[in-house]
Amino acid sequence: MCTSTSLLLNDEGGFAPGGPTPGGWYSVTCINRLTGASTTQTEWITSQATATPSTPSPVPTIDPRVLAVQAESSLRLPTPTLRFNPAASSVVNLPTWLWIDPSIWHQLSVTATAGSVSATAVATPQSITWQMGDGGAVVCPGPGRPFDLTVPAEQQTTECDYTFRSSSLGQQSSDGNPDDAAYSVRATVTWAVSWTAQGAPGQGVLPSLTTTGAASVRVVQIESIDSGVFGLSALYQLSEVGEDPA
Repeated sequence: MCTSTSLLLNDEGGFAPGGPTPGGWYSVTCINRLTGASTTQTEWITSQATATPSTPSPVPTIDPRVLAVQAESSLRLPTPTLRFNPAASSVVNLPTWLWIDPSIWHQLSVTATAGSVSATAVATPQSITWQMGDGGAVVCPGPGRPFDLTVPAEQQTTECDYTFRSSSLGQQSSDGNPDDAAYSVRATVTWAVSWTAQGAPGQGVLPSLTTTGAASVRVVQIESIDSGVFGLSALYQLSEVGEDPA
């Protein structure tokens, strides 16, 4: 426990200040509670009423783009599920319709926050690159259009199809049966990523992301397709249910 007594005589006697002003000289006596011993010394005590406040610790600067990159890394983008028509077996020289589940074709976003600053990363699907397994590829601007078996093929169109020029005979077979040999098809969705900040200025774009799905496609050779014996609807529908129109 310590007590202090102002030493006005020291202040008035011309003693130099012993610290920041305003302030004054004091006799400070402290008693040790355990031993009862006391010590007295003269100290300069700055007036608390007018003391200069201590400088607050600097607030760390938060880079909103760093938060945006963190948000992008937390995005969980769906893997595309591949769809085809004909579904059971594609046919040489017959356009194969390509599409993915359209329910995944929408924006996805994640927000990261640090202190009063937040950044939101938004992923938007842009295109799909189809690697068809025979060396060919096609880029489609959207998820593709599902083939409708209730509508004649001649009355349907799609912006996403591919025509195989050779059968899949000789390719790998999942069950070892050479008749089940198939091309390995991969579809990669490219997602553009943008970001905006809240609580601090900032916006822009981030590196694009991709998600990839895979499937096997059996391609058969049907000689009669070039002779016009079967219409397109018959070929699509028969292949859909796994029958051989040849």
